[in-house]
Amino acid sequence: MQRVSREVGQADMVLLRNITEEGILRNLRQRLREDMFYTYIGPVLIVVNPFKWMNIYENELMKRFEGQIRGDAPAHVFMIAEDAYRQMLYEEENQCIIISGESGAGKTEASKQIQSYIAAVSASSSSSTRSVDKVKTVFLESNPLLEAFGNAKTRRNNNSSRFGKYFELCFEVGTGVPQGGIITHYLLEKSRIVKASHNERNFHVFYQLVRGAPAKMLERLHLAHKDPTQFRCLSHGCADVDGVDDSAEFRRTATAMREMGIKRREGDAILMVTAAVLHASNIEFQAQTAKNAEGCRLVALSPGRESTFASREAFNADPAAALRSCAALLGVDIDRLLQCFTHKRLETRGEGGADKVIMIPQNPAQASGRRDALAKSLHSKLFDYVVSRINRALAHAGGVSDARDRLKAGSLQSIGVLDISGFEVFEKNGFEQLCINFVNEKLQQVFIN
Repeated sequence: MQRVSREVGQADMVLLRNITEEGILRNLRQRLREDMFYTYIGPVLIVVNPFKWMNIYENELMKRFEGQIRGDAPAHVFMIAEDAYRQMLYEEENQCIIISGESGAGKTEASKQIQSYIAAVSASSSSSTRSVDKVKTVFLESNPLLEAFGNAKTRRNNNSSRFGKYFELCFEVGTGVPQGGIITHYLLEKSRIVKASHNERNFHVFYQLVRGAPAKMLERLHLAHKDPTQFRCLSHGCADVDGVDDSAEFRRTATAMREMGIKRREGDAILMVTAAVLHASNIEFQAQTAKNAEGCRLVALSPGRESTFASREAFNADPAAALRSCAALLGVDIDRLLQCFTHKRLETRGEGGADKVIMIPQNPAQASGRRDALAKSLHSKLFDYVVSRINRALAHAGGVSDARDRLKAGSLQSIGVLDISGFEVFEKNGFEQLCINFVNEKLQQVFIN
């Protein structure tokens, strides 16, 4: 356990004699050497990620912060959570905790520890232990599910949130008893779905599914005897993460689904869409002239011919098989699906006001763009659905179906936790990352001002 009783350096840098960049960095470095990576600047908590697990989040340590004021306890993320909870309880005012920083700074971990602390403290103040435990379970078990569909390995972080999340924890006015919560998400990095950069990965769920699903499920999803590197959307980056067992993580994700009230049939449908995204990435096109226009058709692999997007050895995808699998999993007609890729539908008004439909052939690049657009849309809408199911589970656990309305009316109180995606610069930066970096810059101004 961290030596929380011994003070090293200055715990609150407002009290530094030498408030300069050099003095601040010296103080942070001095504390980090002693495994004290939490430091205040007034009401702001600075966290220096030690990049190793520290045993400073146990239930016993939580009890040491309960009911404490900042000056009587060491700098810790639990103290921020304690302040927010007591302010909400005694002042009867909604609270918000903003977490900002670059990718890999530890924002998601801080968010989870805040949730854990508030869930534990609010449960200890409640007499209705059973319902509170249910809310607490949903709070905490929602994280593995969100991380599976919304987190990925980047160059700086093995579990980077590729979306922004605002988590409102709702409480009964006056008593502080948990009444569920509301998750709002934004800026999912959809560009990652079709291609991850070098030394990065796509979203965790794809690797978990291919490596961890039971054999019978893999057969149903047309994924039997498959490896992540056999899918175009997973083959560009790296397939493995040090210390991460994708099979074990799949079981954890499946458990989280059950805790959210997602039944087996519903869970299977979610994974069918996930598998369809994988198969869609292996659909490939080649040029073909259609009615004197540049069009395309599905690539036909002859024996011994490798797919053109195989820059790796032993990568030999069959576009026809991928199309069949994708259509079967989505429950759509295979010919109609192919036509949606290879042709653009244009509706015009003809003579006499009659509607006229023109099918415009697409070249291979255009067809590939339409395929990628479908994959992005499928995963994005699937993520929306997963978040909506978590919100439904939170409402059911708290026995509150109209939390937003009650928050507006003042009959519920909330602690909001904003966990924004990290500031990061990639080789190719999409619009989502531009927005993420812009928001992070704005949040930094909130702290400065």
